[in-house]
Amino acid sequence: MNLQPLKIPSGWLVEWNLLTDTDPTEDTIHEFTGSSLLLINSPTRLKAIDVSWKPEGDINGAYLLQVIYLLPKFNIKTNTLDYEGVWEAPELEFSTKNRLELVDKLNHLLFYLKPYTDTRILLQPGIVDEPNEAIRQELLDNGLTQEIAEKIIASNHKKLQELLLNHKAVSYTDVEKLARQGATKGVKNKAKQLLNSKQFRNQKFNTPLEIDKAKLISSITNKMEAVLTELQHLKPEKEFTLTTHEPNGYWSFHWKSTKLWKTEHYLKEWFTVSLYGNIDTFSLSGHHGIKDIFEQLEDRHFLYKKKTTEMLFKMVNTIKKQTKEAVLKAIDQQFDPSF
Repeated sequence: MNLQPLKIPSGWLVEWNLLTDTDPTEDTIHEFTGSSLLLINSPTRLKAIDVSWKPEGDINGAYLLQVIYLLPKFNIKTNTLDYEGVWEAPELEFSTKNRLELVDKLNHLLFYLKPYTDTRILLQPGIVDEPNEAIRQELLDNGLTQEIAEKIIASNHKKLQELLLNHKAVSYTDVEKLARQGATKGVKNKAKQLLNSKQFRNQKFNTPLEIDKAKLISSITNKMEAVLTELQHLKPEKEFTLTTHEPNGYWSFHWKSTKLWKTEHYLKEWFTVSLYGNIDTFSLSGHHGIKDIFEQLEDRHFLYKKKTTEMLFKMVNTIKKQTKEAVLKAIDQQFDPSF
């Protein structure tokens, strides 16, 4: 049994290597067992490459190559940095039954894999700043809400405040606050530049009620974008898109319909969330629309009347949930051609 020759450049460490130059056959498949055949890591790139045979010991299996992110973790006992693999979310997966194809892929990756940037908020290398990292994770998981924006401003943390300024849903009011009370001179200057940019030049609101409305619209946009991501994951074949028009309080999902109604042409379908009303109270509705060549119908799924911005802020997660459920229901809805 000979190990498979590989071209391994400097900076890579071989943790173990059981990858041989033997091809799997009925006589050699016993060599293709164990959770991993090869593990190579690079502390400088913060990445590891793992090769296994899946299913283990199965002649009908295949090589599985995974590129894994490595997160530095300070070891108090040894006063050194250890590295933990993010196995649940590989950067890349590659499967093949062909050993030489695997070797070509390995050799290419060993030379050309780009380094991973650890985006966590740290106190020092390998030691996470738990309170501020929790805020960053909340921003990633839930999108930008006013509550998270307030936490970021109050944190007085440079990296968090830069993330807020870089977020596409950041409000004029929050940028204005950071221009006055940012954590560093750099944050303040960046906020001032943003206030004078095309994005914000015409967004100076006159009253607190107008500010609250703008924040609400921004929050709903974040939730609708989250719904879009979830729908694309659940039903990629539907090719979902989202049209957003914040000045009119309008968010519309479109998808590829394969339904027929009164003609032999596929329907056009969409689901729209609309916010309308005066500066004090608003109504918010969600309805499913369909269009045939000669017919168009709308089916309302939810309606909230005479709600203040404060009331609607408390309902944004409910609105998100109802929108997702309504779209999924609309996808499965069939139409009686005699109607």
